[in-house]
Amino acid sequence: MSDFISVNDVALLGHDDSETIQNAIEKAEKDGCRKIVIPRYNMRTDSTAWRIARTILIPSDFTVVLDNCYMVQETGVYANMFANSYAFDEDKRDIKYEQKNIKILGVGNVVLDGGKHNRLREKTTRQFGLPSIWLNNMMFWLNVNGLHIENINIEHQRYWAINHVFTRNVTLKNIHFYAIPHVNNLDGIDLRVGCNNFKIENITGRTGDDVVALTSLWGYSEKHNVINGKDGDIHDVSIKNIKADPNRLYCLRLLNHDGNKIYNIDVDTIMDTSDYVSKARSSSALGMGSPIYYKIRHMQEGELYNINVKNITTRSNNAVFFNWALENATISNLHVFGDGIDMFTPGKHNGPMSSCTFKNVKFEHLFYGANQNDMIGGKELSAEALKGTVFNFTDAKGEIEINDVHIDSVNRAFVVSGGVKVKVNGYKCNRAYKEFDISPDSEVIVDGEVK
Repeated sequence: MSDFISVNDVALLGHDDSETIQNAIEKAEKDGCRKIVIPRYNMRTDSTAWRIARTILIPSDFTVVLDNCYMVQETGVYANMFANSYAFDEDKRDIKYEQKNIKILGVGNVVLDGGKHNRLREKTTRQFGLPSIWLNNMMFWLNVNGLHIENINIEHQRYWAINHVFTRNVTLKNIHFYAIPHVNNLDGIDLRVGCNNFKIENITGRTGDDVVALTSLWGYSEKHNVINGKDGDIHDVSIKNIKADPNRLYCLRLLNHDGNKIYNIDVDTIMDTSDYVSKARSSSALGMGSPIYYKIRHMQEGELYNINVKNITTRSNNAVFFNWALENATISNLHVFGDGIDMFTPGKHNGPMSSCTFKNVKFEHLFYGANQNDMIGGKELSAEALKGTVFNFTDAKGEIEINDVHIDSVNRAFVVSGGVKVKVNGYKCNRAYKEFDISPDSEVIVDGEVK
């Protein structure tokens, strides 16, 4: 038995690069080594590019090593670059057909390129004879248990780069994105319905939408790909070191509706790296919930819980936004700098502003800096010209604990209404135009004093 099969084996050369690579996978299965290597040099075309015209299907217990290679999706085709071998087999939509232990490991400088866009977009999906937009995912994983992807650069994805559906026990590590937004929704990493036990680490670069999105929603494609024996919840996800530019959207998004839950999410370090001058601010470093996207009903209390996030640095419009309900959550060590506006606020992206009910929620170690972009010629802004709100709890309910707050130059420190109770310990505010804007139905206690 060989250690691996090279796709440059003369006996395996096909009519195109996709067939050649698939031939190597079949040979590695028969040989028993269950491993192929895709090198930089392509013997079939005498070039340093691999052009993928059809999806490369990977079986269980299999490793694909990408050795300094450049792979690009062929012009004009509708196909993922990689998927598990049962991903499109509708007869295997059951947990008993769950595939396992698939690895894609990059060595050196590996680039996966979406190439020229094929005009398949969300507005044209399954219309005019076109297939599902999910065929424009660079990678699509359905009903997999055990997936490991690391050390790759993804450029110019045609839609979401890596899409997971009913997939569990996954490691995604050292993935860099470079997308030039030419169509909508160029997400980096997406966890859709039924995903759990993920480790996501060291995600960098620039996407054309959310960098990492945990969105448990029942859309057409999700319902079409339901796996018998699995539920739609997303849970037990560890995320470390997102340092990226989400191009006006979110570094990390948590969104669930229609009875699906998101819980046990642990996040350490989100850094919004968007440019100060040449590009508009991103919408949010962390977004939770939404007033839209539901099919049956909104997310309810007890369906987004056990959320722990620490070490956020951002210049986004809203450092953290929330909708509907949040339970058992801690957000700590949050720095808003540059020309960021609000630190905490109800979400209003693509829809009406919605209320939120808080239960056992804590915010601590918070730092709100001055609006540097408006400091012209070294002159300090007048109080009336200050922007932003640190704590915008409009139409909020429940109780919130806030510890260790440092504020410098803001329009309002607190805007509170809806009956929520806010308790603050360790509060310092250097300058605010109107520090407290509190409705009679709500309560804010700052270092023991009722405001």
